[in-house]
Amino acid sequence: MTNPARTRRIALGLAAAGSALALAACSGAEEPPATDAPDPVEEVVEEETAEAATEDFNQGPIPDAEPELDVSGLPPEPATDAPLGDRIAWEALEQVATFAKVNDPDATYECPEIAGEEGESATCTVTFLGEPFEYTITIESSGILINYQAELHDGPLIREVVEDSLRASENTEYVLCDMDADLVRGETDTDAPFTCQSLDEESGTVSEHTLSISMYGAFSFFPV
Repeated sequence: MTNPARTRRIALGLAAAGSALALAACSGAEEPPATDAPDPVEEVVEEETAEAATEDFNQGPIPDAEPELDVSGLPPEPATDAPLGDRIAWEALEQVATFAKVNDPDATYECPEIAGEEGESATCTVTFLGEPFEYTITIESSGILINYQAELHDGPLIREVVEDSLRASENTEYVLCDMDADLVRGETDTDAPFTCQSLDEESGTVSEHTLSISMYGAFSFFPV
């Protein structure tokens, strides 16, 4: 799928019940006085509910809100008079971190030298949590302001972040995403390459979800 690019500008649970009935006996020639039969004795059996298979899920506290990036953990943004390549490289890191919703203090980010000329294209690389991610720009116009299209082809989907997002969305501690690893790559503006499940512990109901990723890396869960 071709991902849409963004235009940017930069300054240079069965119940059971039983009952028993006692019968009066007769003896001798004289019939004994009638007595009331005792009330049936009812056996009370608690209703059985299905046991929730919580061991099949990853348990964690329900967050107050869905995870978001702490932007204070990013390195300082380059000054407006820094080389264009340095400023766009920082922007690339910001986009990857926003997608991941976590910071990586060991991340590296770089762009080739960018002159800022109309029609110029460049691919910047962000190495984040050990994985390289590409950020491509194409300059549409130049001058006092430089307009360019920017595209993050894919980003890091982190199990802990994705599952916490689902916990917050479904208000449950028990979720599970069938990810191949704790970090997988997900394309922007499409669905993640895995599905997730959430457990309503009270009812034992299991729901399946598809994770949809916006072009900016925002998460939305939809029922399968």
